[in-house]
Parts: sequence; C-alpha cells; structure tokens
Amino acid sequence: MFYKREVINVQVSRRILWVGAAAYPLHNIACVTTTELKPRLWLILKRVGPWGFAVCAVFMGMVLYSTGGSVALVTLVGPPVLAGVAVLVISLLVRLTMAVTRSTLHRLNIETAGAPYAVLTSPDKNLVAQISHSIMDAIDNPQAEFQFQVENFHVGDSIKQFGNQNTGKVTR
Repeated sequence: MFYKREVINVQVSRRILWVGAAAYPLHNIACVTTTELKPRLWLILKRVGPWGFAVCAVFMGMVLYSTGGSVALVTLVGPPVLAGVAVLVISLLVRLTMAVTRSTLHRLNIETAGAPYAVLTSPDKNLVAQISHSIMDAIDNPQAEFQFQVENFHVGDSIKQFGNQNTGKVTR
C-alpha cells in the first residue's frame, strides 16, 4: 500500500458533514461504517520479488563467474558496478521492510442514497470510531456540531471525473 498524507478537517455544521471540501447533507447519509486496510504481504512480495530475484541472480552470476578464475570480483566488474548492485539490493530491502512494517489503516465509509464513499483513512482506530459515532449522533440530534482534524492517508489511485478538472485515473 502506497499512500500520501494530508491533514483534513472533518466537521458537522448546520446539518452538513464536511470532510475537507466535500459536503454531505446529514439527511442523505444512509450508513456509516469503518473498515480495516491491512498490508498484504503476498502482494508486496509479488511486486518486489521479481526485482529482488533478478538482482540476486545477476549478483550471484557475477560472483560465480569471478570465482571460477583467478581474477577477483572487484577487478572483473569494477567498483562502480558493485556499488550500483549494492545500492539496488539495499533499496529493495528498504522498500520491502517499509512495506511489511506498515501499520493497519482504518477507513471511514459514508454511504448515501447513491454510491458509498471512503471519506478518510487514518492509522488511529479510536479516532475513526469516534468520528463515526459523532456522525451518527449528529444524524439523531439536529443541534449537534463537532469538528476534528485528521491526518488522512490517501490510498491508491486518484480518480477525478467530475466537472472541468477531469484528470481521469492518475496511478501511483
């Protein structure tokens, strides 16, 4: 899971739920749910694995080729090539470690009469649950108002197909 972070404002004011610049009238909200986004180790290994295998195969091939004769590995391929291979191996290991050690993210979903929307994603499960309960309380209580500042994680591709700012699908 690759994502970008941003701080957004979540508030209910005058019977309208504001999530950043998006507005949802409370009387249009049919359901509020939370879901977990867990890092998928198999998918991470599937993406990083072929590159790691290719780098290891090339490196092992160079080592086996160089040890068959009397020439040392450093003189055969040169320090710049070895440094490049080392940087590539280290970057693959760092990327794999970062992906595996990511924490579980919690998503707040708002369902209206139309399609459901994932409005925010945060690593704080309690905050997402608190926002969910506050939204449901605001639906039942017309005088209720609240405001939260949430560090939102945008997960996945960015798709905009509305109005004059149509960008289509922007992949990461």
